[in-house]
Amino acid sequence: MRIGRFPGTWVVLAALGYLLAAGGMWAQQSLAPHYILLAEAFLEGRLSLGPESGRYDLLVTEQGGYVAGSPLPAVLLMPLVAWLSPEFSDILFSIGVAALAVGVVQAVYGRVWLTIFFAFGTPMLLFATLGTYWYQAHLVAILFSLLALLAGWRWGCWGVAGLCLALATLARPTLFFAVPGFALLLWQAHAGQERPVVWRRLVLFCLPLLLAIGAHMAYNVARFGSAADFGYGYVQGAPNITAAYAQYGGFHPHFLGCNLFVSLLNPPEINGWVPGVLYHACDHLLAGVDLVSGRALVTPNPLGMSLFLTMPALLLVFAAGWREPTVRAAWVGLLGVMVPLWLYHNTGSTQFGYRYALDAVPFWLLLCAAAVPPDASGRRRWLMVVLVMLSVMITVWGWWWLYDLFVGQTWWEVLVYGRVG
Repeated sequence: MRIGRFPGTWVVLAALGYLLAAGGMWAQQSLAPHYILLAEAFLEGRLSLGPESGRYDLLVTEQGGYVAGSPLPAVLLMPLVAWLSPEFSDILFSIGVAALAVGVVQAVYGRVWLTIFFAFGTPMLLFATLGTYWYQAHLVAILFSLLALLAGWRWGCWGVAGLCLALATLARPTLFFAVPGFALLLWQAHAGQERPVVWRRLVLFCLPLLLAIGAHMAYNVARFGSAADFGYGYVQGAPNITAAYAQYGGFHPHFLGCNLFVSLLNPPEINGWVPGVLYHACDHLLAGVDLVSGRALVTPNPLGMSLFLTMPALLLVFAAGWREPTVRAAWVGLLGVMVPLWLYHNTGSTQFGYRYALDAVPFWLLLCAAAVPPDASGRRRWLMVVLVMLSVMITVWGWWWLYDLFVGQTWWEVLVYGRVG
């Protein structure tokens, strides 16, 4: 029983589960291995990709094509690309990062049920097994944000926590919005100490984050000549998404209704039916687009679906006791991350569920853990078991569907016959 509580056990179990779920793809490259290409470019002293890399979803200027987002995943891949080759599997990299994150969850929260939920009942299963630079940015940010919680909230090493969170922002800049939640956890952890001591720890926590801001600015200047320009105005992507950005910018209140409906309420397509309110709320993304696929009686909506339909165990966040200081800090962190994302011009493109919610994973796992403490009643424990089981089954369904879309073959076909093409 004790071995099941050891974080290393869950690293191994998660890696084996993800390898199986990847089928034969774990030794190949994904649909969009952009970070592999960027790692190769870094090794050659370039910030842009070569002309043979294609243009889709790149930031294309006269100087070349740049990878959207932040560079840390490519930096982590550089030794692997240098040691092995640019043909190294980005999916295998994803599996390794995801498995480490699962082990960190067990180390932080110490709840086996929560670790299972995180590993196999959330989009982590899809992130780990499908590769692509979109998902790898999430994985690296998740790993380092969880390490920040482990270092600070669990171990009291807030300088290390600040460093880990700074690294998370170098994968997904949205993690900067997690700072208030972490700062409140720090303040609560040292509430009984003298103010100068608390302020000193807070400064140690924030210093790496300031350095990360400087690194982001320098990276943007080197690519686009402006510290505040992340390059999304140059993206070669889906026309509806680029048009929305051109009209409103990256973040705008116009996008709030769409993101709220998709992330909280949107159902799957049922017998060809899609709610009309979705087309109204997301008119900037769906003008001239027909979402109806007709492939099955119930089909996931690729624009995104309700977090509570795709991850029912997430409903536990509402059962966390508000009087606990840690719970209040977790809500501050959760909303601090989610509110800016609800103003974003894109819901996450082709996905299962609402992938952006994973940026706030340290906080909603904290709320789930608080909702079902070790001394919880039998009824609440049974409810937790049922919700986790439902989350795993629904996520496996989503993984099967998205695997077919991304790879072009079902998991079973890849496993038995290998990938065609």
